[in-house]
Amino acid sequence: MNQYTVCRLEDILPETGVCALIEGKQVAIFRTKDAKLFALDNYDPFSQANVLSRGLIGGTTVTNDAGTDEAVLYVASPIYKQRFNLATGQCLDDTSVTLATYHVELDTSLEGNNVVIKYDQLEASSTTLLEMEVV
Repeated sequence: MNQYTVCRLEDILPETGVCALIEGKQVAIFRTKDAKLFALDNYDPFSQANVLSRGLIGGTTVTNDAGTDEAVLYVASPIYKQRFNLATGQCLDDTSVTLATYHVELDTSLEGNNVVIKYDQLEASSTTLLEMEVV
């Protein structure tokens, strides 16, 4: 598995995102106010622009397949405002659209807290996103 160090955790303000160019692919990395990290494609398929890292993070409640309500964190595109689930990449406004998500973690083995993306390939939409809480 490949890994790419994006930045230090302190470089991502809470409730914002940054963009990293990894092997020619733009990946948006988000930090929530409770210090969770998420990574997904930076490409917004509705506006056809690489802008999601500049989107607004929010939360809502959705009804899952089992019929129960669950809290979902999302990023809203800064262009047309479609909302994408940070954990799954699925568009909340058009469920036929799903962005690729990536494994992101905090590496504290070197100096500081480094945000790291781990991947085999950067193109599979079915890649599972793992979230890490910062302690």
